[in-house]
Amino acid sequence: MAEGETNLSETGQSKDEEGLGAPSAKNRKPMAWLDLLKAVAIPLVTLILGFVFNNSLNSRQAKESNMRFYADMMGRREQADSDLRKDMFKSILDTFMRKDPKLSPNEQLNQEVLNLELLAYNFHESLDLAPLFKHERNRIPDDKEASHAELRKRLEKVAQEVISHQLTVLADAGLVESGETLLENVHDLHAYLIFGAHSVPDSTFTPGEGVSRLCLSMDSTDRVRHYRQFKLEATDYDPLWREVRVRLYVSRVLDSASCQRADLDLVENREIDTMFWVGLFDFPMIDNTHLTHGERCAVSLTELTPLKLTLAYFPGSRASLKDKPYYDDVIHEMVGDQLPSRFSDH
Repeated sequence: MAEGETNLSETGQSKDEEGLGAPSAKNRKPMAWLDLLKAVAIPLVTLILGFVFNNSLNSRQAKESNMRFYADMMGRREQADSDLRKDMFKSILDTFMRKDPKLSPNEQLNQEVLNLELLAYNFHESLDLAPLFKHERNRIPDDKEASHAELRKRLEKVAQEVISHQLTVLADAGLVESGETLLENVHDLHAYLIFGAHSVPDSTFTPGEGVSRLCLSMDSTDRVRHYRQFKLEATDYDPLWREVRVRLYVSRVLDSASCQRADLDLVENREIDTMFWVGLFDFPMIDNTHLTHGERCAVSLTELTPLKLTLAYFPGSRASLKDKPYYDDVIHEMVGDQLPSRFSDH
């Protein structure tokens, strides 16, 4: 009896173990497949992730290598160009400053004009050539001799071509506006400059009876469009140096609506109000006026008959290589609105 009870208890216990703890044959097969998938998937995923990571790393290293190669190539090219320009500049300047006693006065003038043409076309963005132009123009006699007239024409032609090229470059990043008078005689400055599309609308203004206002704008380094109001007036003319005296007014940075106001208070909003002489040999990239926020403006004389002046408003980054930025301009671009009030403009 005891033995039968023992067998029954063992049988019941084994059935309980099969029902509670041990998986059946049906359940054992899916779990085996799941274990197999895990065993295969983990190395496969690791392999795929490793391949993607290595491919990304190799691609980035290739890009960095290409960038270093390009930078090195451009650096060598710039260095070679600088060396060539340095040697060329030294050769031209030495020839310009050295007088050949074997040449006649007219031949010397022709050689000097040629050297000045070479300097202007190659170094107009880095050198202030206005003194050389004025010196050479003063050496050419103002007579009706054909050779002298041709030299004067060549000298003024190269200067105007350089000014036109520089204004085109400045217009890419800023704004350029031209104004002219209706006078045929530049000695008579009783009429005012007449500007075009950027003139401030004013129903009370009559062209030729007052000074028109301009509203010029450009994108600044802080990604905000800056608007300024300008006034430009020709006040005098020097026939000896063929220069015009101008008065330039520039406002502080305004919003668009204020810039278009014809009744804007010029005293309260003034940043620049100055007078200076400008001639045919003053180049805007070199000879310009510093404004706040690292900006510049320049006045160029592009024609004498009729009188035509061009006003350029552009960022300081487009100025000449010799025009170094002021420290406050650099600080403003680096920290922007974090400047303390004593560094801010308005």
